[in-house]
Amino acid sequence: MLGTGTLARLASSRFVAIWTVAVVMVSAGCGDDDVVPPEDAGDLPDGGPVDAARDGGDDEDAGPADGGSPDGGPVLSCEAPEIPCTDACVNLRTDPANCGGCGFECEEGELCSVGACVEGCGDGLTACDLACIDTDSDRFHCGGCDRACGRGQSCVDGECACPAGQVACDGACVDLLSNPTHCGECDGACEAGEVCSLGSCLDECGTGTTECDGACVDTTTDPAHCGGCDSPCAAGRTCIRSTCICERGLTECSGSCVDTSTSSAHCGACGRRCLRGEVCTDGTCRADCGALTECAGTCVDTDTSDMHCGACGRTCTGGRTCVGGACVCGTDEVLCRSGCTNTQTDPANCGGCEMPCGRLERCVAGTCTFALCADGQILCGRTCVNPSTDSSNCGGCGISCGEGTCVDGACMCEAGLTLCDGACVDTDTDRNHCGRCGNVCSRLAQCRRGACVTRI
Repeated sequence: MLGTGTLARLASSRFVAIWTVAVVMVSAGCGDDDVVPPEDAGDLPDGGPVDAARDGGDDEDAGPADGGSPDGGPVLSCEAPEIPCTDACVNLRTDPANCGGCGFECEEGELCSVGACVEGCGDGLTACDLACIDTDSDRFHCGGCDRACGRGQSCVDGECACPAGQVACDGACVDLLSNPTHCGECDGACEAGEVCSLGSCLDECGTGTTECDGACVDTTTDPAHCGGCDSPCAAGRTCIRSTCICERGLTECSGSCVDTSTSSAHCGACGRRCLRGEVCTDGTCRADCGALTECAGTCVDTDTSDMHCGACGRTCTGGRTCVGGACVCGTDEVLCRSGCTNTQTDPANCGGCEMPCGRLERCVAGTCTFALCADGQILCGRTCVNPSTDSSNCGGCGISCGEGTCVDGACMCEAGLTLCDGACVDTDTDRNHCGRCGNVCSRLAQCRRGACVTRI
């Protein structure tokens, strides 16, 4: 049930929205009609003029856009799911002082639940510090309030776990293939002057890898050393060809990775804010969600949303996806503490969860073995892969195709798309790669037919 503070804000929001539309309609007749060519005018979402108000930021009540500053000062960069509010990074889904928007403070006795002030938490959520939390997936309240996971860990089904490919050694998540203190196994420390390469202590790193503090890493794909040693990617980003880019489906806006199809602050394009009381659906600001469910100002399908699976605030973790309102692993995968994995090939869970292979062994058909790879395969770490088809090792170990697929040892995208920084994009419409890779349209421009066009 919505709290009284939320209802009051909604009523105020409706007034602001109506007032803003009225002002824009009056001022529309005084503008220059030649800014956008006639053939493009019809493509403007929602008719154009109202959206111009969203871009211009003239609505004093709306506050600064994500990453902005009310006094024009430096931009504050935050890691997802937090966004900047004035001079601090906050989570609008759970912060009772900024619940659903910067400065939207819940009233006494209310809690912040998925961006709305409520009198009680919904099914599957737990009240922790005036916030409604999914303790099955929240790394700061994993399995219960104030039970924070360690560095590098995520929360999977209420238990702290290391990401796939890493194991917990002395309370920290480490990669046994490259960590010189835990090389090949938790107790496998390398001697002074040695480096850890593919789980073995050697005198030097092999071709294609760089030594970073005794670890042999591929700086073209390693998110902790992207482009060079000690150059980590922020949360929500992955390392593709030595560059930190937003994960698939996200766009960089003001230093943060956001989903422009659902973000009310960047709806359809960076900086395009919805008016208060509106929600962002498929990149368009709307008055309501229709057949979808509103979660924190976002219209979602709770049958398929990984962030709101089955209900608002229930997040799928551990590599699972939302199918029919339930978090599930992919085909041939099972859920282990580290997340979804294939126990037929995973050396850390070979034949079953928590059944690791030895230092020099690899996992074949669920059995730890010293056998060589089959014809057409090569050994990358402790796993045999086919470099002709493996998108993570395309043409050689560690060469990632990102969103592309590996065909005959080369990374490719489906017809009509172009591979740009590891992402398959349509250069006719993508504002970050308009007409060609790396050609970014300005904040107030859209990409149409491969050209940046400024909208009014």
